[in-house]
Parts: sequence; C-alpha cells; structure tokens
Amino acid sequence: MKVTVRKEKDVSIVELEGEADLAAVPAFQQAMQTEAKARTRRVVVDFSKVTFVNTPIWAVVVEHYQHATEKGTEIAVAGLNGRVEASFNIVRLGDFIDAFPTVAEAVAGKK
Repeated sequence: MKVTVRKEKDVSIVELEGEADLAAVPAFQQAMQTEAKARTRRVVVDFSKVTFVNTPIWAVVVEHYQHATEKGTEIAVAGLNGRVEASFNIVRLGDFIDAFPTVAEAVAGKK
C-alpha cells in the first residue's frame, strides 16, 4: 500500500492506495503520528484508492481518533466504496467517525 500526505488549507489528507492490510500498518501509523504532531484542525483519511481494508487499519484510525479528539483535532474518512465501505460499516466506525463521499466534502466538513 502507498501512503501519501498532502495539505489542503488547514487540513491534512492522508491518502491510501492499494490493499490496506497488516503489512501497511507501520507506514499508515507513521503518517498518522506525524499528522497528530502537526496539530492540524482536521485529518482526513482518503480511502478512495483502496481495494481492501482489514481490521488493523481500522484500529489505527480509532487510535488516532481517540488521541486527536483529546487535542481538538477532527478525524474523518472519505471515499469509502464497495468492500471498504462494507468493512467500515461492519465495525460500526460510523457511530463516531464522520465519513464523507469525497475528500472535498471531508475537507469542508459538510456532507
């Protein structure tokens, strides 16, 4: 999996591409830790180019959601589709993490 970080206004966008499996956790974890230290207003995880997600990736999202909200940073996900969206719904992350159809909507914070 490829992990890329870019900035848009005061929002960090962590873009994932490929299969988000156990082997991808260290790179994703590192990117999320770096963004947590940057203290941006919002971190958006872009799943639009992800073909598969397993539970350890969602665990990273939850861990950073917990730490970020304590520091006033919002965490959101964007671009969920197919199996990735089904996985997100199965683990019920939508109960506390905002999911947006597109990165642009996630950056704006409007569904």
